[in-house]
Parts: sequence; structure tokens; C-alpha cells
Amino acid sequence: MWCGSYFLPKFTHNITAHVLFAITDIETTGSFAGANSITEIAICVHDGRDVVREYQSLVNPGKPLPRFITTLTGITDEMLEDAPEFSEIAEEIHEMLRDAVFVAHNVNFDYSFIHAELQACGYSWNPKKLCTVRLSRKAFPGFRSYGLENLCRDLGIRNEAAHRAMGDTRATVQVFERILKVMPEDELNKLVGRGSRESFLPNHLDEREYNRLPEKPGVYYLLDQHRKPIYIGKAINLKKRVRTHFSPATESERHQHFLKEIYHIDFTLTGNELIALLLEDAEIRRHWPRHNRAQKRQAARTGIYTYTDRRGLQRLSINKVTRTSAPLKTFTSRAAACKWLVKLADAHNLHYALVGLPVEMPGEDPDITGHNERLSAALQTAAEERSVVLVSTGRDATEHGFVLVREGRPEGYGFIPRDIAVDRAELLDDFLQRLPLTETNAAIIRSYLEDPKGVRCIEF
Repeated sequence: MWCGSYFLPKFTHNITAHVLFAITDIETTGSFAGANSITEIAICVHDGRDVVREYQSLVNPGKPLPRFITTLTGITDEMLEDAPEFSEIAEEIHEMLRDAVFVAHNVNFDYSFIHAELQACGYSWNPKKLCTVRLSRKAFPGFRSYGLENLCRDLGIRNEAAHRAMGDTRATVQVFERILKVMPEDELNKLVGRGSRESFLPNHLDEREYNRLPEKPGVYYLLDQHRKPIYIGKAINLKKRVRTHFSPATESERHQHFLKEIYHIDFTLTGNELIALLLEDAEIRRHWPRHNRAQKRQAARTGIYTYTDRRGLQRLSINKVTRTSAPLKTFTSRAAACKWLVKLADAHNLHYALVGLPVEMPGEDPDITGHNERLSAALQTAAEERSVVLVSTGRDATEHGFVLVREGRPEGYGFIPRDIAVDRAELLDDFLQRLPLTETNAAIIRSYLEDPKGVRCIEF
């Protein structure tokens, strides 16, 4: 297999003057860069009018090829025996790519592999990128599919060597040149100038849906082609948080499949993190998106239990909650349980050792006089859960957000005009969006009651 590059005559062009495009395709041992390697690479350097330089090479990945890769590409282990390793050709590849806009069909796939290989060889490479899948959607709206094979068929482009690097690169060159013919020059120049900021987006996602995301708190929904939620999350800054899902640095196979399923984004503003947390939990439990995992697992809970020791003293202990146990109170962590017990002991003059705390109080042996009576009174007081309104910022300056809690149970959330008093619980029902009681939202409320985090707490 020939390895190397050659130059073609260079012509003057008008589009994106002084800009070169490195149109590239690779073949690999698998679908994600984190655990796979390049087996073939081809690059066509394009000046906006013509290809001015070509390069191609097989690459020895240092391990046997999976059978399905050989079936798909026709590349065999025997063909790769004498091929160079990537480190042997990295310098030439970096020289061709470093001053050009990187172009590929599904650009983040090719970028993730080449970036990983160059980085392993000590080269820094952070190019502007253009994706011919996304460009084709702009240039040729209405096609059923924008995969390279289907796109070539619909555009009448012949690919003499499909699933081989140079064959697919030359086909992508023709697609790119068709795009140049129909896309306004100023639009292409704009895309090149900003590095096509939407190139990081999943192929099926319209950039307009991402661009309309506000930089405000809320709940976001990543949707499949049928607009069914596949992931639901909350954020203080919706646009910034959603952007993290599309990072090309995440190279796992599961993440690559996840990105391919995203077709749409939707969101709901909440005005603050508290309501975002509660709504996220409720929406995940309503839709059960397949890529949300936390609520699908039974949360490990910590419980506070009571027992009587040999001296007849009523004691408390902290233990893991089981199906057959009946704790006095549950918490999401041992630390939260300890924090609650410290407050209980300090408020009712109880010795730490007698309420299950691992921290010793100064002094001699615990004073057990009246202990059982004090502990019983303390537990009775603790059982009298508070009824409060947690008041927070609204979605805009005209309203408050609120969460209504009756006897420790979150009833729901809502938004109320600022000119209506929030300290009268009976006025809130007309604005209330009710929530199902879950272990998660009960824990969220407990954490805010213990540490309001900027939320105003009004008891009633």
C-alpha cells in the first residue's frame, strides 16, 4: 500500500481566500477512540476550489483487527504487517493538518481519533472544524439521510472505494465542492471564521435548538427522533450544562451511541436550583429516560434506629436501611445522619455516645440521670415536622419561586407574582404544581431546611 503525499497544481480561488481545508477520513479498529486505533488515514488538502495535495497511508494498530472490521473495509492483518505505526507518520500528518480547517463527514469521530494519536506523540492540535454532515443539512435540506453513502447516491457521486480512507475522502471532497456551489460565500466564510461553533453538536441536532437555550436555571430534555426524552438533567446555566454533553473529549462507546440518538432539545425554566432539583426528579420518574441511571438504582439509605441497652437506657444508632428494618428517620448519607444527631443532642442535653455519635464529649462517664425522658422528649419534638414555604427567585423579575412543605413533606412548587404575599399558605394553592413524594425530593427538602443556600424559609 502506497504511503505518502503528492502535490497537485494550485489555482487561485475566491471562496475563503488564504484558507485551506484538510478533508480527511480514517478507518479504525472500532467505534470509539478511547480503546481503538487508526488503521488507515487519507487527507485531501483543498484550497476552496481544488485539491492541492493528497496523502494516504495504512497504519499498523499494533493488534489484530476484529473480523467485522475486515469484512467492512477489506483491510486485513496481513496488509498492516509492514504498514508504519502512527508515531512514524505523525509529523507529516501534523504538518498537513495544523494550518488547515479540519473537515470530515461526522467530524468529531475523525477528530477524536486523530487528536488522541497526535497527543500521544507529543503534538498539540486544536483546529477549526467543519462537518460535512451538518453542512449538507444546510445546503441540501429535506434529504432522508445524510450518511455518506446515501448522500453520494442522492447527489449522483460515485465512490469507487467505499469504506476505505481515500475512497471516502474523495467522496467527501465532492460533497464539499457541491456544498460550495450552493452555499453563499459569506455564510461559509462566517462558518470558517468562527470555526463552525456548532461542529461540536450531535449530527442530528439542529443548531437553532441549541442556540435558543438560555443561560438560566432550569431542567433540560435531550430527545430522540420521536421527541421522547432519552436524558433529563438540571442546570444553573442551561446552555453551559448541555454543552458539556457534547464534549469530543468523551470517547467512550456508550457516549458515542448516546450522541447519535439526540435529535432535539427542550427545556423548562425554574428560576433557581431548588425547583430545578425537584422538577428534575419528578420528570425523570415520569419519563424514565434510558440514559438516566441514578433514580433507577435503589438509593443506599442510612437510618437512625432506637434500642434499649442492658442498663435499660434508650439508645440511638446509625445503620444501613434494609427492607425488614424500621428506622426512626432516614438520610441519604451517614454524614447527614450524624449532623442531625449532633443538633438533636445539643438541643436536648444528650450525651453523644448515647445517641450513636462516634465523637466523644469531654468529661467523665455520661450522666444517665433523666436520659430516657430527655431522649423521648427530643424524639417527639423531632417528629413534629415543620410546615414552611421556601421562597426563591422566579423565572423573571416579576415573580417569586416557591416550594410548599407541609409537615416535612414537599407538596409542590410554583411561581407567584411578587405583589402577592408568600407568607399565607392558603394563597399558594392556586399557583401550585404538585409533586409526588419521593425519597429524593424529601432529601432535597431536608438539605435546604438544614442549609437554606440563599432560599428564604417562612414557617406557617
